[in-house]
Amino acid sequence: MTFPFVLLDDSTDLIIGHCTDIVGLDGTVINLEEGYHQIILKHFVFSYEFQQYILQKKEPLSRYAYVGMLNKDDHTIGYYGFFIHDTIKYHKLGFPTLASDLKLNVSIHRLISAQELQIWDQWRTSLPSALNQWATYDENGRRAWLSVVKSHNNMNIATEIVEKTNDIKEDQTKTFQMDGTYVTSYASFFCALGEAMNGPGGYYGSDFNSFIDCTYGGFGAITPFTLKWANHQVARSYLDINVWQREIDWMRAENERLGEEDILVEVGNRPLYNTIIENLERQGITVILQ
Repeated sequence: MTFPFVLLDDSTDLIIGHCTDIVGLDGTVINLEEGYHQIILKHFVFSYEFQQYILQKKEPLSRYAYVGMLNKDDHTIGYYGFFIHDTIKYHKLGFPTLASDLKLNVSIHRLISAQELQIWDQWRTSLPSALNQWATYDENGRRAWLSVVKSHNNMNIATEIVEKTNDIKEDQTKTFQMDGTYVTSYASFFCALGEAMNGPGGYYGSDFNSFIDCTYGGFGAITPFTLKWANHQVARSYLDINVWQREIDWMRAENERLGEEDILVEVGNRPLYNTIIENLERQGITVILQ
């Protein structure tokens, strides 16, 4: 059986097991009694190594874990973390001998939409090979694409650090070209910017805070550099204060579903286009509008 998902233990790096599907990552299933989100791992199979670990250590299942997205070659191309609250003691109960649905109470740090999972299914077969593949999606679809891009690229950066490679090479190129043809929303800008900096499926921030982090290194080019923004008039036309406020409302709705505060939510008090230009220039990027 081919498994598209893997469950990984954060503390030991052991594979906990594999499953064919996951229900509840979008936050739709809630354990009202305990106040946790609930996920169901379909046809879950525990790994032999994890079973032996639990039998030896006599630990409960409660732990921080990651669900990884596997490609057709069984390589992890992205992952999401959550805390498992269940105190199931398999060293006493015994492990299931056959694949079965595993229901877990968890704290999810970020919700994963059905559209996002659909994009992962595409990436399992082939990673993006051309620019603007995200442009065929609607506004929510572009948010989903950006989330996949962020997860995939953050995983690659983390892997390089864990493997103790040499310092991540920074792109020495000082001029980058961004295609602004499809920049009609908040997520669209960061999709286009990521590809301008790092090619198809590239990442260079998913909001203003993470963008600023990227300019200091670790995700490609460090500032100062020049960004040539082609077809910038599209963004000038679309990215008004209403578009920014719509994104803020979406962020707040996501935070509410997760039970988190709005501490880091942005303040949409002017046209988004102007704010983008200000943030680019503030970080030492020379913007050439074409």
